[in-house]
Amino acid sequence: MLSAFNKHNRLMSEAQDGNGFDRHLLGLYLIAKEEGRPTPELFSDPLYSRSGGGGNFVLSSSLVGYTSVMGAVAPMVHYGYGFFYRIRDDRIVISITAWKSCHETDAASLFNTFSSSMHEMLHLATKSQL
Repeated sequence: MLSAFNKHNRLMSEAQDGNGFDRHLLGLYLIAKEEGRPTPELFSDPLYSRSGGGGNFVLSSSLVGYTSVMGAVAPMVHYGYGFFYRIRDDRIVISITAWKSCHETDAASLFNTFSSSMHEMLHLATKSQL
């Protein structure tokens, strides 16, 4: 669990510094558009879209940190989820969205699974004195 925390914090720091895993791809796309060049072939590859590129992430999430702001995000794809959360001293406040018209998704089920997982992690961290 500590290894996962450390990796998450490293990736979050990289993203905050503009070095997220997808930033260089966005830069490549924008430079081609700004300079009137053809869009690189990568962006028309079906695997690019399936991996979330071009706004096709199955899980669209947003952390507002330790603020009092609350809101929601819509899923980026019909079969996806929106997951908006903020961290408080005594709780994590979340908002989960899914399209009712999609029978593959279930926001209530994701909420229940997330809540159970958080309780398990709390128990593990408390038991192991992390």
